[in-house]
Amino acid sequence: MWDVRVYIALSAAVFGAIVALAAAVVFMIRSKRKKNQNSSNYADMELQQLSFSVRTAASDKKTSFEGSREALDVHLVSRKTLMVESYAIEDLMKATEDFNPSNQIDGNVYHGCLNGKNMAIRCVKTEHVSNIEIKLLNDATHQHPNIIRLLGTCVTEGSNSFLVFEYAKNGSLKDWLHGGLAMKNQFIASCYCFLTWKQRLRIILDVAVALQYMHQIMNPSYVHRNIKSKHIFLDEDFNAKISNFGVENCVKNETECPDVSTNPATWDLGYLAPEYLHQGVVSPAIDIFAYGVVLLEILSGKTPIARPEEKGVNNVWLSEKIKDILVSENGDEIRQWMDSALGDNYSFDTALTLANLARACTEEDPSSRPVAGEIVEKLSRLMDESPEDEHMLISESSCKPLVNSSTNKTSE
Repeated sequence: MWDVRVYIALSAAVFGAIVALAAAVVFMIRSKRKKNQNSSNYADMELQQLSFSVRTAASDKKTSFEGSREALDVHLVSRKTLMVESYAIEDLMKATEDFNPSNQIDGNVYHGCLNGKNMAIRCVKTEHVSNIEIKLLNDATHQHPNIIRLLGTCVTEGSNSFLVFEYAKNGSLKDWLHGGLAMKNQFIASCYCFLTWKQRLRIILDVAVALQYMHQIMNPSYVHRNIKSKHIFLDEDFNAKISNFGVENCVKNETECPDVSTNPATWDLGYLAPEYLHQGVVSPAIDIFAYGVVLLEILSGKTPIARPEEKGVNNVWLSEKIKDILVSENGDEIRQWMDSALGDNYSFDTALTLANLARACTEEDPSSRPVAGEIVEKLSRLMDESPEDEHMLISESSCKPLVNSSTNKTSE
């Protein structure tokens, strides 16, 4: 009996040891799993915090200046140091040779070169610098290839400050179509120059793509309000870039800068949509109207409003003239209306399609005008469908002297 009891006790002890060992193993496994889970959760939390930090930093960079307009300009500049550069007035004076008239591009805009970098420098009232829409400039001008970039500012203690923009080597579309200081000074040297048909098609599409970005991709959508050939610039490859983006509040009173003679063209009214001109209604449709007028300029080489030589005759609005021409369905009249610099080096069918597109853009009823996306789609399809012989016609040099065309344009 004693032996039986011993065996039972030993068996119970062994069984208890086995149970205890199994429990210990289970406990260790569970502890390890819990530890791994906690580590994973901690890592996830760290990743979430890092992601949040990145999003917050990106959000901070895109936040527009929301202080009062009376806030110090120094505070404004400090908010945008990550986006644009701050220039000293001495640097800009050196870049422009003390704002030498020979460096004047147009009005109060000067060409400058600093440390081998070309730039366009605009004089504005110091009080207007605080109206710059930093968020728009950061999001759009630094991301879209068809919008002129704001590179920096120069805020002075005086009444005038300066905005420094990306420099477009080939000047403005207005200079090429109607002549100007840029054409006479540094851009073009002693020859009659013109834009080829291929270059004009490229410009037309570039501007439409920029408007599509402003109207349909940006959120909220952005209305430029001042689309005109004067504000469309061409880089060294003749890519078109829209200027005055996000800074219209700064430059609307640009003529107040002293020692700058500006002669605003009377034809600027020709770009204004009826609802904007008479009621002040602002919508993307007013940009489309102005785009239509620019398209007509590119096709015809004529100004938005022309003064007839005969006394007592009303001014001719380009947006109205094309309607009369298209209604007549007279091919010869359309050919005579086209820019004489092109000669016969263009596709008549394509020109007619573009003229009808411009007429649609300049409809009096805003709801009848196409949106930018529709224009881009139509232009892209039009260029894809262009015949091979048209590409042969548009290979002429844009710097070929044309004596006859030069004479015709002078008479205009």
